[in-house]
Amino acid sequence: MEPVAAAQDLLDEHFPLARAAFLGGSAAAGDYTANSDLDIIVIIDGLPGAYRETFVHRGWPVELFCHTVESFLDFVARDTKERRPPLLYMCAEGLMMLDADGTGARLRAEARALIDAGPPIPTVTEMEDRRYAVTDMLEDLVSARDEDELLFVAAKLLTGAGELALVVRNRWLGHGKWLLRRLREANEGEIIDSYRSLVRGEDPKWFAQCVHRVLASAGGRLEAGYRREAPPR
Repeated sequence: MEPVAAAQDLLDEHFPLARAAFLGGSAAAGDYTANSDLDIIVIIDGLPGAYRETFVHRGWPVELFCHTVESFLDFVARDTKERRPPLLYMCAEGLMMLDADGTGARLRAEARALIDAGPPIPTVTEMEDRRYAVTDMLEDLVSARDEDELLFVAAKLLTGAGELALVVRNRWLGHGKWLLRRLREANEGEIIDSYRSLVRGEDPKWFAQCVHRVLASAGGRLEAGYRREAPPR
C-alpha cells in the first residue's frame, strides 16, 4: 500500500470523528524510501491530553501526533519560542488528509503565516549564551589532543555554530537532518563543506575559519566578562 493510501486508511479506521489531519515528511513530499515513516497530525475533540504514539500500520511505521485544537496551538507556541516548529511545517507544507469542518484549512493558514513571519527576535541573553558556547567549543577544537577528540568536538560545534548562523539571520532551526536543510535554505553551505573536509581527515583550519565567521556575524567571540547567576532558592 502506498504511504498516502496507508495514512488515509489509518484515519478512516481509527479516527472517523477527527476534525482535521495532516501527513508530513517525505511521504507527503513523494520522496519517501523503504525506511520512511508516516508523520501524521490528528486534530480531534475530547482528548484528555495530547499524545504521541509510534506503531505500524499496513506495513508502514507511523509517528502519530494527536491533539485538540487547543493543545496543538499550545505546542506550536512552545515550538515557535524555541525556533524549532516541526508541527507548523507539517501543517503548512504537508498533505491535508482530512478537514471535516474547516479546522484544517484554518490551522494551515495560521501555520503558513507563522512560518512566513519567522521566529522571534533573539534576546541579548540568548545571543550571549550562544556566542559563549560556540567560543568555548572552538577553543576545544583548536586544542584537541587527537583525531577522535577532534571529531567529537567538531560534531557538537557544527550544531552550535550552525544554529548561531541561523539565529543571527532570524531563521528557523531544526534537529539533525532538519538543521542541515535549514542551513542549505539559508545558503550556509560553507560550514557544511568545511566540516565534511575535517571529517575526511583534512586540515581543520577551514572549519575553524567558518566558525570564526559565524561568531563575527553574531558580535564576536565571548569569553571574559560572561556571567550567569543561578536563580535564588
